[in-house]
Amino acid sequence: MGIIQRQALRTTIISFTGIGVGMASQMVMPFLFTPEQIGALSLLNSISTVLAAFFCLGFTQITLNMFSHFRNENEGHSGYLMFGLLFTVFGAILAMLTFYFFQDFLIGIEDKNFLIRSMSIFVFPIIIFKIIFLNSDIYLRMLYSSVAGALLEGLVMKILILIGIIGFYLSMIDFGGMVYTYATALCLPGFMIAIIAFRKTQKIIKPVATFFSRENRVSIFRYGIFGLLATASAIIIISIDQLMINKMIGTDAVGIYSVLFFAGLLVNVPMRGLKRASVSIIADAWKENDLAKIQLIYTKSVVSQSVIGLYLFTVGWACIGPALTYLPEYQDGIYVFFFIGLAQVFEVMTGVNTEIISTSKKYQFNTYLNIMLALLIIITNYFFIQKWGIVGAAAASALALLVINVLRWYILFRFFGFQPFTRKFLISVCIGTLFIVTVSLIKWPFSAPFQILVAGISITLFYWAIVLKLSLSEDINAWINKMKKKFNL
Repeated sequence: MGIIQRQALRTTIISFTGIGVGMASQMVMPFLFTPEQIGALSLLNSISTVLAAFFCLGFTQITLNMFSHFRNENEGHSGYLMFGLLFTVFGAILAMLTFYFFQDFLIGIEDKNFLIRSMSIFVFPIIIFKIIFLNSDIYLRMLYSSVAGALLEGLVMKILILIGIIGFYLSMIDFGGMVYTYATALCLPGFMIAIIAFRKTQKIIKPVATFFSRENRVSIFRYGIFGLLATASAIIIISIDQLMINKMIGTDAVGIYSVLFFAGLLVNVPMRGLKRASVSIIADAWKENDLAKIQLIYTKSVVSQSVIGLYLFTVGWACIGPALTYLPEYQDGIYVFFFIGLAQVFEVMTGVNTEIISTSKKYQFNTYLNIMLALLIIITNYFFIQKWGIVGAAAASALALLVINVLRWYILFRFFGFQPFTRKFLISVCIGTLFIVTVSLIKWPFSAPFQILVAGISITLFYWAIVLKLSLSEDINAWINKMKKKFNL
């Protein structure tokens, strides 16, 4: 648990710092760029993310299930790094060919899609470096080094984007220069993490012959197929809404949606660090058949992340209204934030369920669920977007994540008897719900800046006073006590 807590804390600090930088960018961009320009930049990221996830060719799942058997630092982990490089090169070639032949379908050919079409050449290098990043990151995470990926993608990339925005504001670059800067920022984490992966591997060798034994080839193929489908469908769930909005409404609508979508994702920030740090520990626990350890990680993740997630959603919901008074063309999309934030609450409330399933012998269920969910979200998006526009896309995401997390809970309970929902979890949900309802009903008699300040401070003080008094999360209380001792409070 010590490794998980240390790396999760470091990753969370990095993530929050990155979120701060990202928030600065997101707050400034609507004042400098048109919704169409913001949408086009966002689509560069979404399109390349979908293709990169698919053409990692299941390497994440292969690594989660197989790396522990090859872990040996003195023997270069049997050449696992070079094995990953082969996967990366092959996948990148397939991804670029796919985009070349299907770009008209992916980005549209109508006048409303002109801007993103003019930028489509940048998708090719972004795809390559995103695949490199994803494959190198899972390799490093299995070496108990989850911080590097979080630092590069969560902070360095966002700092470079912010530098580009500042350059645009100061008229040092035009929008074309901003596109180059944005594309470079998306590529840089892949380039840098590959260097880190090579430096982290003390002995670099080609894959040993036994690596490709008949038994291992069968396992690689099996894990790869399930991993490919699971990862691709998971990314479709996250990114398909922007692609469908671009096709059904237009690139300008993507711009409005992406700004509010980003704000809703803040609820899930602390969970990212925990997931990254815990996956290697859970994989080793499965190898040792230590079910008690997995149950403990599962239960603690549910309680602590529910407490934090509900707090972040409550503060966000209280502040988003007054914040949007400065962006009138974004106000109609306020419920995009609500539903995306709610979707993230569903996600954090179920802890590290995905990581437990993906590293277990029942890993294939993640694939089945994600495929089903991808189909569900495509269908619901189609009808919801027609009826409610961008808010419909957000509602479809909330429904999808609720469904999949209920099913994941059932699978873990049905096959392994894991039950993470305790009395403290139920109390946390009740407290969070009470705060959300309360802030929805309160009408603050202040100007927008003071509404944000008063709401943020009052919610923080009352919420955490209750949570800490009831000792709902052992990990949070332990961390608070540690900080008190450290600073002699």
